[in-house]
Amino acid sequence: MKTKLLAGLIFLTPVLIYVVQNGSLVSIRFLKWEYAVSQALLVLSSLLVGVILGLFLSYSRRNKEKNLQKKTEKQAKKLKKAEDKIKKQQDKLQKTEEQQPVDQTQKIDGEDQGEV
Repeated sequence: MKTKLLAGLIFLTPVLIYVVQNGSLVSIRFLKWEYAVSQALLVLSSLLVGVILGLFLSYSRRNKEKNLQKKTEKQAKKLKKAEDKIKKQQDKLQKTEEQQPVDQTQKIDGEDQGEV
């Protein structure tokens, strides 16, 4: 955080020197409009718009990455739950398969005794 602040101050110093030395009026034309504005005000307002735009884009990108991370974490949890459910079903199926041959042999033995 301190390095960003220091970099910002280093960048801002020459801009402020430029603004102090260039306070004359400048004519700005856009379509049919024409304005006379202080060059210092024009430079400072351009700098301010650029900084605000950069902060906004940086925030939206960070927010997008966080949302993507949350979405993938949510999907991972769903997959884990589905995996656990399938594993439980497989265990249950395996237990019933282990019990079935025993039951069938008992039925066969009982049927054989009844027929004799």
